[in-house]
Amino acid sequence: MNNFYNLIDTIKQLLSSSEFNNKVTFGDITEVDLGKLTNFPLVHMIIDEAVINERTIDYTLRIIAADIVDLLKEDVPNNDYYGNNNMQDILNTQMGVLTRLINQLRRLDLVDNNYLRVEGGVTATPFLDRFENELAGWEATMVITGRNEISIC
Repeated sequence: MNNFYNLIDTIKQLLSSSEFNNKVTFGDITEVDLGKLTNFPLVHMIIDEAVINERTIDYTLRIIAADIVDLLKEDVPNNDYYGNNNMQDILNTQMGVLTRLINQLRRLDLVDNNYLRVEGGVTATPFLDRFENELAGWEATMVITGRNEISIC
């Protein structure tokens, strides 16, 4: 009866192995110290709901992958495309963090006895200047199916 812990611990383990992630947090985003610069880049996990089926449980998760937008030290004249910050870099690296996680979850049940699998497509929405510290990144919503280990009998 540890399928919930199995889910969140597996996701934390997969995210912790990313070179573009410094910390993994869970729960209410308002409880995370977003002002602490050493936390970034950061990935935050929120469970929105769980649908309990006969043999499986479908968890709807939101994963927020974010980093702090830094202004470039040197002014880049006439750079309307990239601007004077690292926002595109953040969007690129944090999309990589999410894509790697999703790809690992799509085949996790094939390489591990731990049955967790992303169901269907995953929607990722970029955000710019969100939260404190002018954070940018992506928020992905996904459904992950795990075993329902509690017998119906």
